[in-house]
Amino acid sequence: MQQTPLEALLNEVRLLYQSMVQLGEQIHEDSQISMGMRAVLEYLAREGDATVPQIARARRVTRQRIQSLVDALLDLALVARRDNPASRRSPLVTLTPAGRQTITAMRRREGTVMRPDVSAAELSRATGVLRSIRGSLENGPAAR
Repeated sequence: MQQTPLEALLNEVRLLYQSMVQLGEQIHEDSQISMGMRAVLEYLAREGDATVPQIARARRVTRQRIQSLVDALLDLALVARRDNPASRRSPLVTLTPAGRQTITAMRRREGTVMRPDVSAAELSRATGVLRSIRGSLENGPAAR
């Protein structure tokens, strides 16, 4: 049975995701950092301090999942909690200097290994197309 263009895209995205996770795990196999923990570090490095619920919404996973990742990062002293002036019940999570160094080193390692044979312009176009499709799906008729 032949795939529709959308089915082919979904299949390719899933396969790409799995390939990137496997490659990331190989690159960082000597690290205590899981790919989920890496995603939290990446988010904080890019977006700044955030609450667990904010990270969960942005990453589209459960608050409980993010809380377990943050707890593991706290144990490794890669993140810290700080008072949140907007909420007593939900502290802000912030990168520690060690956390910032860790995500910088991980990005550097990934940059030397993850080098797809496409131009930066092609990557930017692909990112834009995927973002557009995601937005359409999130805001389309099924989302209403």
